[in-house]
Amino acid sequence: MNELQGLARVRDEDLAGRSTGPAARALFDAILTAESPSPARTRRPRRRLVLGLAVAAAFTSALVVGPTLVAGPHGATSYANAAMHIELRDGLWVARVKDPHADWALYEEAFRAVGVDVTLEIVPAAPDHVGHHLGGGRSGMTSGGPNTLVTGIEPDGCLIGEEGCHLVIKVDENLSGRAYIRLGRAAKPGEVYKSHGTATKAGGMLSGFRVDERPVSVVRKEAERRGLQVVYQIIEPNLDGQGFGLDPDDQSLPVGDDWIVWDAEPHADGVVRLIVSEERVPLNPLYGGPKPRELTSG
Repeated sequence: MNELQGLARVRDEDLAGRSTGPAARALFDAILTAESPSPARTRRPRRRLVLGLAVAAAFTSALVVGPTLVAGPHGATSYANAAMHIELRDGLWVARVKDPHADWALYEEAFRAVGVDVTLEIVPAAPDHVGHHLGGGRSGMTSGGPNTLVTGIEPDGCLIGEEGCHLVIKVDENLSGRAYIRLGRAAKPGEVYKSHGTATKAGGMLSGFRVDERPVSVVRKEAERRGLQVVYQIIEPNLDGQGFGLDPDDQSLPVGDDWIVWDAEPHADGVVRLIVSEERVPLNPLYGGPKPRELTSG
């Protein structure tokens, strides 16, 4: 479980020009892929059924299962719809995601049914970010009030996709204000991850291989040796290496073999994204100095 604190915010001035640190890195998904719309429902061909009236009525009643609200003497104690089940446990609303691909509106419906204002978006993430918050925010919350927000997987250590393993969100019973959570789920084949993290850490796509401040040709060769495809994120480092900017219109430029790699990130299953620039600068612009060694381990 990880406490949902210090949620990322991107300011207008960060969006307008050169930006640094976490705010700049938060732009990557917006540049690479448009926001994924809520999953669309598809219509299945309707079959004609000829049933007796009594049989048809029984058949219909057995199929119709709608949202369920259970109320106690002091208000709701649980709620369930097709996407989520929420129950009250020791002063916390514990929301278990039944369908991580559902329309996001169903998650909001469930939270509001029990009296808390939470907007939840569930998006594809790299395997080590499944169950983690990937950004969000809060508004109108009382300082020192009941503001607990926790995300994770239950039971601890289970793998999403296994029977009985679910994404879980926990919020205070009387959560003050409004909360917005972006939560990582397992990606479908071919889906682009909407999470960030280095591909060189232990267990990553390029685990144990140093990519930073090396030529594109060297890093690409190692990626291909490991059976990975390569895509690029082109940045414009500040001359002193303290931060960078990026231009959406430059992302289709041909990347030369002698361009400099500053980091590598998981992009999709079997695909790694190299963060590159044409110019070399004194410091790694993503970190304002050398990339921490603990992020490159075998």
